[in-house]
Amino acid sequence: MLSHFNDLLLASPRDGASAAIGISRSSDPHEVDQLMDAWYRERQGRIEAGLFLDQARLLLGRIISEGRITPADRKRARRLLLAIQEASDHARPEA
Repeated sequence: MLSHFNDLLLASPRDGASAAIGISRSSDPHEVDQLMDAWYRERQGRIEAGLFLDQARLLLGRIISEGRITPADRKRARRLLLAIQEASDHARPEA
C-alpha cells in the first residue's frame, strides 16, 4: 500500500498538481476555501480512480496472459469496478 503513495509523490511534480498559482490578496477568504475544497475533492477522486485503474490493468493483464479467470479474480474485478465508479463519481463536480 505504501508503494502507491510513493508513486504518487514521485509523479506529482510532473502532473501539474504542484503548479504555482496566484491568488489576489483582495480575494474573499470564503471563496479561497471553496476553491481549495473543490480542488482537493477533484484531485483526490482522480488519484483514487487512478490507483484502482492501475490495479484493474494488472488484474486484466494477468487474466489475459493466463487465459482463465478464477472466482477470486471475478470477485476482485467486481470490487475494482465498484471502487472505480465510486471514485469517479466523487471526482465529478457537483451540479
